[in-house]
Amino acid sequence: MNTVSISEVPVVDVSRFAAGTHAERSEIAHRIRTISTELGFIYLAGTAIDQSAIDAMLARSAAWFALPQADKHTFATPYRLGGGLNAGYVPPGREHEDATRPSDIKEAFDIFCESGFTADAFPPPTDAAPPAASAALLAAFADYHARCVRVANDVLRAFAIGFGLADDYFIPLHGGNNMLRLLHYPPVPADAAANAMRVGAHTDFGTLTLLAQDPSGGLEVLSADGRWLYAPRIPGTILINIGDLLQQWTNGEFRSTQHRVAVPSDARALASRYSIAFFCEPNNDTRIACLPAARESDRPRFAPVLAGDHMRARLSQTLIQKA
Repeated sequence: MNTVSISEVPVVDVSRFAAGTHAERSEIAHRIRTISTELGFIYLAGTAIDQSAIDAMLARSAAWFALPQADKHTFATPYRLGGGLNAGYVPPGREHEDATRPSDIKEAFDIFCESGFTADAFPPPTDAAPPAASAALLAAFADYHARCVRVANDVLRAFAIGFGLADDYFIPLHGGNNMLRLLHYPPVPADAAANAMRVGAHTDFGTLTLLAQDPSGGLEVLSADGRWLYAPRIPGTILINIGDLLQQWTNGEFRSTQHRVAVPSDARALASRYSIAFFCEPNNDTRIACLPAARESDRPRFAPVLAGDHMRARLSQTLIQKA
């Protein structure tokens, strides 16, 4: 299970999905359904998040994480950004995606919904104005968040079409738990434990994740036959993956796939790595039960669950300590 292979994650061009013909939309939707069943990871080309937007956000992210730790810690108590969104900082040592390993070698800067489950990981937000030095980043952060919402909603429409549902079936069941996360994986300390990971093997909590990466690599995806597959940056694409609750919603047809960010065995371990993840999760009060159009829906494999209950439980397992 430790063998790493060249990437076999497929690429799907969705540039014709939003304004295409019925046949084009249907073809894209069914292609996405097939891949979600087989692997659960897909590169999407032709989305509203182009490479220039990714590069600009990664550059701003790198500049922000380079600030003194004291400046970053001003966001340990989140700031309100307006529109029901907060921004908060997660320092190194706070999380471990794989509880059998040491804390992940990473830090994060999050924009999350004040009423969402992610708020449980932070103290109550302050009403003070955010530091002026972070104003440009926060504006870019909010713009990128809006782009991610557009792309995630198109993917939700594709999921619905693939299952023969109204294309807006999933849209009103999402939005209250969206989170955009800037991630910095610093150089690996010389005294890091032998089994340390930048991010330990895990599955994501909810419906879907959108991911953009820098060129340094490190993301690996576990195939159904037990091989770790490279999932490097492909310029002009966004990588999406299925989360636990969508796997349950589809009666196990869609695959919530384990993935990790391993410590490189070469000089890349001595350099920083950056990525941007957008988590599109169901609203807390969304009841996750087997879709009628899922395979073997007459034999549900999972008991119904409220999305918020599931995600809060997973969050508590991830946090080593609450802020």
